[in-house]
Amino acid sequence: MVIGALSLVVSFLLRSGSALRVPVPQGLFKLTLILVPLLAALGLGAQLRRERETRRKTERRLLEFLATAGHELRTPLTAISGYIQLARMGGLADQEKFDLALSRMTDETRRMSALLDELVLLTRIDLGQPLRREPVNLARLCREVVADARACSPHHPIRLTILPGSHSVTGDRDRLYQAVANLLANVRHHTPEGTRTSVGLGTEDSYRVIEVIDDGPGIPVELRGSAFERFVHGRQAAAGRVPDDDAGGGNGLGLSVVAAIVAAHGGEVTLESAYRGAWFRIRLPA
Repeated sequence: MVIGALSLVVSFLLRSGSALRVPVPQGLFKLTLILVPLLAALGLGAQLRRERETRRKTERRLLEFLATAGHELRTPLTAISGYIQLARMGGLADQEKFDLALSRMTDETRRMSALLDELVLLTRIDLGQPLRREPVNLARLCREVVADARACSPHHPIRLTILPGSHSVTGDRDRLYQAVANLLANVRHHTPEGTRTSVGLGTEDSYRVIEVIDDGPGIPVELRGSAFERFVHGRQAAAGRVPDDDAGGGNGLGLSVVAAIVAAHGGEVTLESAYRGAWFRIRLPA
């Protein structure tokens, strides 16, 4: 602020003297010759300090991100390594134990592959790499997402409501499908069987709106403010309320991927206040 004010004063004096044809005193002229480069140097120094601080923050976030990603990848790798060691020691000679170990390693490999795919997607979006731009029929997309979610978990009933009107947007169909699918997967992974979910599609203020509302336990209060941050897990809070075979389904990236995809389309996703369960709203420009 001080540097900017001094620059304005110096500039004003020079302009005033020239406009009024008043000679600038020699002392003031010399002072100006000293102040102008000094002010420029100070301004450049301040800019460099801001850029250096921004770079430090970016590097710190990147290191934290890589450390957390490495930890998340270590979990399935440790499980797979354990089963391999058990097989080498002859602990899987029984066919039933062998089949169980093979099934668990397949699950861990699938989880690791999904984690890597989402990490790559988030990196692409962070780097500003463009998504596909094509007409997308959200009504058809929602029908397909709901049908697939019902097939994945028949014990999580889903009701789909599509209001009359046009429901087209311009964007990347696969990524938008992933955003809605992740919200439904969030219900599947963190609520008990029998939890009911409502998916709604409509238009509001020139925005296409997709709502996903469930009547499960809801998002814990301590996680609501960070629900869309990366590697935020809800499974600890849901322990004891989710079936054992599904309790570890989330990798802490699902909602952050939703937020990144929606933001890349110029929209926003919010977690609304609800008396019971979780209520997510996606708003996309029409």
